[in-house]
Amino acid sequence: MKTEILIAAAVALALPTLAAAQPPKDGGQMFAMIDANGDGLLDRDEISKMLEMRAERRGDASLKSPEKIDAFIKRADANGDGAVDKAELAAMRKARPAPDPAE
Repeated sequence: MKTEILIAAAVALALPTLAAAQPPKDGGQMFAMIDANGDGLLDRDEISKMLEMRAERRGDASLKSPEKIDAFIKRADANGDGAVDKAELAAMRKARPAPDPAE
């Protein structure tokens, strides 16, 4: 009985640490896939390819227009260096409003 309590206590103490250490839902794999040169930044060419894939998936060619690419970079590039890093992308996603449940 005493051993079971100790095990349960150890698990309970470890759970918050394990939860906090979990990688993002995609484990960063999506960012790594888009980051073709592996420099940890998404440049204009990589963002263009990402938006092309999104346009194809959604069947909306307007999503890959130069204006949409510029708007995406402007919205996501918080430090103004012309590229988007993981933190900037995560902040942009977090700031995105939730979809309207009526849609």
